[in-house]
Amino acid sequence: MLPRKLYLRHREKLEPGFLRSAMELHYYRPTFYKWLAAISDNPALLYEAELDQSSTVLDVGAYTGEWATEISQRYQPDILAFEPDPRNFRKLEETASGLQTTTAFPYGLGERDAEMEMALMFLGSTVYASGAEAGAKRALVQIRDIVGVWRELQPGDIDLMKINIEGGEFDLLERMQVAGLLPQVKCFLIQFHEWHPGAYRRRSRLQRALRQTHDLVWDYPFIWEKWRRRA
Repeated sequence: MLPRKLYLRHREKLEPGFLRSAMELHYYRPTFYKWLAAISDNPALLYEAELDQSSTVLDVGAYTGEWATEISQRYQPDILAFEPDPRNFRKLEETASGLQTTTAFPYGLGERDAEMEMALMFLGSTVYASGAEAGAKRALVQIRDIVGVWRELQPGDIDLMKINIEGGEFDLLERMQVAGLLPQVKCFLIQFHEWHPGAYRRRSRLQRALRQTHDLVWDYPFIWEKWRRRA
Protein backbone atom coordinates (compact mmCIF):
# COMPACT_ATOMS: atom_id res chain seq x y z
CA MET A 1 0.00 0.00 0.00
CA LEU A 2 3.00 2.33 0.31
CA PRO A 3 2.97 3.69 -3.30
CA ARG A 4 -0.78 4.40 -3.05
CA LYS A 5 -0.32 6.01 0.37
CA LEU A 6 2.46 8.27 -0.93
CA TYR A 7 0.44 9.22 -4.01
CA LEU A 8 -2.65 10.09 -1.97
CA ARG A 9 -0.60 11.91 0.62
CA HIS A 10 0.69 14.10 -2.22
CA ARG A 11 -2.78 14.50 -3.75
CA GLU A 12 -4.54 15.39 -0.49
CA LYS A 13 -1.74 17.70 0.68
CA LEU A 14 -2.70 17.20 4.34
CA GLU A 15 -0.41 18.59 7.01
CA PRO A 16 1.02 16.04 9.49
CA GLY A 17 -1.44 15.50 12.31
CA PHE A 18 -4.50 13.54 13.38
CA LEU A 19 -6.43 13.73 10.10
CA ARG A 20 -3.53 12.61 7.92
CA SER A 21 -2.68 9.82 10.36
CA ALA A 22 -6.29 8.65 10.36
CA MET A 23 -6.54 8.79 6.57
CA GLU A 24 -3.38 6.75 6.22
CA LEU A 25 -4.45 4.19 8.81
CA HIS A 26 -7.46 3.60 6.57
CA TYR A 27 -5.47 3.76 3.31
CA TYR A 28 -7.59 6.67 2.02
CA ARG A 29 -10.31 4.15 1.17
CA PRO A 30 -13.67 5.46 -0.19
CA THR A 31 -15.52 4.30 2.93
CA PHE A 32 -13.38 6.62 5.01
CA TYR A 33 -14.39 9.59 2.87
CA LYS A 34 -18.03 8.57 3.47
CA TRP A 35 -17.28 8.45 7.19
CA LEU A 36 -15.77 11.93 7.07
CA ALA A 37 -18.90 13.19 5.31
CA ALA A 38 -21.08 11.53 7.95
CA ILE A 39 -19.27 13.14 10.88
CA SER A 40 -19.24 16.44 9.03
CA ASP A 41 -23.05 16.23 8.90
CA ASN A 42 -23.21 15.01 12.51
CA PRO A 43 -20.04 15.67 14.54
CA ALA A 44 -21.59 13.89 17.52
CA LEU A 45 -22.03 10.57 15.70
CA LEU A 46 -19.49 8.73 17.87
CA TYR A 47 -20.81 10.27 21.08
CA GLU A 48 -24.58 9.81 20.76
CA ALA A 49 -25.68 7.30 23.38
CA GLU A 50 -28.43 6.53 25.85
CA LEU A 51 -26.37 7.30 28.94
CA ASP A 52 -26.71 9.13 32.24
CA GLN A 53 -24.89 9.35 35.56
CA SER A 54 -25.89 5.80 36.48
CA SER A 55 -24.40 4.30 33.29
CA THR A 56 -21.20 2.27 32.90
CA VAL A 57 -18.97 2.65 29.83
CA LEU A 58 -15.98 0.57 28.74
CA ASP A 59 -13.46 2.42 26.57
CA VAL A 60 -11.25 -0.34 25.15
CA GLY A 61 -8.33 1.20 23.34
CA ALA A 62 -8.76 4.55 25.07
CA TYR A 63 -5.70 6.15 23.42
CA THR A 64 -5.12 9.40 25.35
CA GLY A 65 -8.71 9.90 26.49
CA GLU A 66 -10.31 12.23 23.95
CA TRP A 67 -13.40 10.05 23.42
CA ALA A 68 -13.74 9.39 27.15
CA THR A 69 -13.54 13.12 27.84
CA GLU A 70 -16.39 13.88 25.43
CA ILE A 71 -18.54 11.07 26.84
CA SER A 72 -17.81 12.20 30.40
CA GLN A 73 -18.73 15.80 29.68
CA ARG A 74 -21.95 14.83 27.93
CA TYR A 75 -23.33 12.18 30.28
CA GLN A 76 -21.13 11.85 33.44
CA PRO A 77 -21.20 8.02 33.43
CA ASP A 78 -18.66 5.74 35.09
CA ILE A 79 -15.96 5.10 32.47
CA LEU A 80 -13.43 2.27 32.64
CA ALA A 81 -10.68 3.12 30.14
CA PHE A 82 -8.11 0.54 29.00
CA GLU A 83 -4.86 1.46 27.19
CA PRO A 84 -1.75 -0.77 27.02
CA ASP A 85 0.56 1.58 25.06
CA PRO A 86 2.69 3.09 27.85
CA ARG A 87 3.13 6.44 26.10
CA ASN A 88 -0.59 6.80 25.45
CA PHE A 89 -1.41 5.58 28.96
CA ARG A 90 0.61 8.34 30.62
CA LYS A 91 -1.51 10.92 28.82
CA LEU A 92 -4.70 8.94 29.46
CA GLU A 93 -3.91 8.86 33.18
CA GLU A 94 -3.52 12.65 33.19
CA THR A 95 -6.81 13.01 31.33
CA ALA A 96 -8.63 10.62 33.67
CA SER A 97 -7.38 12.52 36.72
CA GLY A 98 -9.46 15.49 35.57
CA LEU A 99 -12.59 13.39 35.03
CA GLN A 100 -14.20 12.43 38.32
CA THR A 101 -15.82 9.21 37.15
CA THR A 102 -13.12 7.87 34.78
CA THR A 103 -10.67 5.15 35.81
CA ALA A 104 -7.66 4.32 33.61
CA PHE A 105 -6.15 0.83 33.42
CA PRO A 106 -2.63 0.24 31.97
CA TYR A 107 -3.47 -2.89 30.03
CA GLY A 108 -5.50 -4.05 27.06
CA LEU A 109 -8.37 -6.52 26.91
CA GLY A 110 -8.22 -9.71 24.87
CA GLU A 111 -8.80 -13.44 24.79
CA ARG A 112 -6.18 -14.38 27.42
CA ASP A 113 -3.67 -13.00 29.89
CA ALA A 114 -0.43 -12.33 28.02
CA GLU A 115 2.61 -10.12 27.78
CA MET A 116 2.93 -9.06 24.15
CA GLU A 117 5.24 -6.90 22.07
CA MET A 118 3.49 -3.77 20.82
CA ALA A 119 4.56 -1.51 17.97
CA LEU A 120 4.25 2.00 19.42
CA MET A 121 2.64 4.30 16.87
CA PHE A 122 0.54 6.52 19.17
CA LEU A 123 -2.60 6.47 16.96
CA GLY A 124 -2.53 2.89 15.67
CA SER A 125 -0.28 1.13 18.21
CA THR A 126 -0.72 -2.61 17.71
CA VAL A 127 0.52 -6.01 18.88
CA TYR A 128 0.05 -7.41 15.37
CA ALA A 129 3.03 -7.17 13.03
CA SER A 130 0.84 -6.86 9.91
CA GLY A 131 -0.55 -3.59 11.20
CA ALA A 132 2.76 -2.05 12.24
CA GLU A 133 4.92 0.42 10.39
CA ALA A 134 8.50 -0.56 9.67
CA GLY A 135 10.88 0.87 12.23
CA ALA A 136 8.23 1.51 14.88
CA LYS A 137 9.50 1.46 18.46
CA ARG A 138 8.33 -1.51 20.48
CA ALA A 139 7.53 -2.31 24.09
CA LEU A 140 6.19 -5.23 26.09
CA VAL A 141 2.60 -4.59 27.19
CA GLN A 142 0.02 -6.41 29.26
CA ILE A 143 -3.14 -7.88 27.73
CA ARG A 144 -5.70 -9.37 30.08
CA ASP A 145 -8.45 -11.90 29.52
CA ILE A 146 -11.77 -10.04 29.30
CA VAL A 147 -13.47 -12.79 31.30
CA GLY A 148 -11.07 -12.42 34.21
CA VAL A 149 -11.35 -8.63 34.16
CA TRP A 150 -15.16 -8.86 34.00
CA ARG A 151 -15.13 -11.16 37.02
CA GLU A 152 -12.75 -8.85 38.88
CA LEU A 153 -14.52 -5.56 38.16
CA GLN A 154 -18.07 -6.98 38.24
CA PRO A 155 -19.50 -4.22 36.02
CA GLY A 156 -22.88 -5.88 35.45
CA ASP A 157 -24.64 -4.73 32.29
CA ILE A 158 -22.50 -2.34 30.25
CA ASP A 159 -24.38 0.57 28.70
CA LEU A 160 -21.75 1.32 26.04
CA MET A 161 -18.55 -0.45 24.97
CA LYS A 162 -16.22 1.26 22.52
CA ILE A 163 -13.60 -1.03 20.95
CA ASN A 164 -10.70 0.29 18.88
CA ILE A 165 -7.69 -1.96 19.47
CA GLU A 166 -5.93 -2.28 16.13
CA GLY A 167 -6.71 -5.90 15.24
CA GLY A 168 -7.31 -7.17 18.77
CA GLU A 169 -11.06 -6.69 18.42
CA PHE A 170 -11.46 -10.10 16.75
CA ASP A 171 -9.93 -12.10 19.61
CA LEU A 172 -11.70 -9.95 22.21
CA LEU A 173 -15.18 -10.23 20.72
CA GLU A 174 -14.79 -13.93 19.96
CA ARG A 175 -13.82 -14.50 23.58
CA MET A 176 -16.83 -12.48 24.72
CA GLN A 177 -19.06 -14.54 22.42
CA VAL A 178 -17.83 -17.86 23.84
CA ALA A 179 -18.17 -16.54 27.41
CA GLY A 180 -21.71 -15.25 26.81
CA LEU A 181 -20.75 -11.62 27.45
CA LEU A 182 -22.01 -10.05 24.22
CA PRO A 183 -25.64 -9.81 25.46
CA GLN A 184 -24.43 -8.00 28.60
CA VAL A 185 -23.47 -4.96 26.53
CA LYS A 186 -26.36 -2.68 25.58
CA CYS A 187 -24.49 -0.79 22.85
CA PHE A 188 -21.25 -1.42 20.95
CA LEU A 189 -19.08 0.97 18.96
CA ILE A 190 -16.57 -1.21 17.09
CA GLN A 191 -13.73 -0.46 14.71
CA PHE A 192 -12.77 -3.60 12.81
CA HIS A 193 -9.42 -3.56 11.01
CA GLU A 194 -9.29 -4.79 7.44
CA TRP A 195 -5.57 -5.61 7.38
CA HIS A 196 -5.89 -8.30 10.05
CA PRO A 197 -5.62 -11.87 8.68
CA GLY A 198 -9.08 -13.30 8.05
CA ALA A 199 -10.69 -9.94 8.81
CA TYR A 200 -13.65 -10.28 6.42
CA ARG A 201 -14.51 -13.81 7.52
CA ARG A 202 -14.13 -13.09 11.23
CA ARG A 203 -16.07 -9.82 11.07
CA SER A 204 -18.91 -11.55 9.23
CA ARG A 205 -19.03 -14.30 11.84
CA LEU A 206 -19.06 -11.81 14.70
CA GLN A 207 -21.78 -9.77 13.04
CA ARG A 208 -23.92 -12.90 12.83
CA ALA A 209 -23.35 -13.47 16.54
CA LEU A 210 -24.26 -9.88 17.37
CA ARG A 211 -27.44 -10.04 15.31
CA GLN A 212 -28.81 -12.64 17.69
CA THR A 213 -29.24 -9.99 20.37
CA HIS A 214 -28.44 -6.61 18.78
CA ASP A 215 -29.51 -4.46 15.83
CA LEU A 216 -27.04 -2.71 13.54
CA VAL A 217 -27.69 1.02 13.92
CA TRP A 218 -25.19 2.25 11.30
CA ASP A 219 -22.18 0.78 9.54
CA TYR A 220 -19.11 2.21 7.80
CA PRO A 221 -17.29 -1.07 7.09
CA PHE A 222 -13.86 -1.30 8.71
CA ILE A 223 -14.21 2.28 9.95
CA TRP A 224 -16.86 2.27 12.68
CA GLU A 225 -20.11 0.44 13.31
CA LYS A 226 -22.73 0.75 16.03
CA TRP A 227 -24.87 -2.03 17.50
CA ARG A 228 -27.74 -1.64 19.97
CA ARG A 229 -29.19 -4.48 22.05
CA ARG A 230 -32.85 -5.20 21.43
CA ALA A 231 -35.20 -4.57 24.33
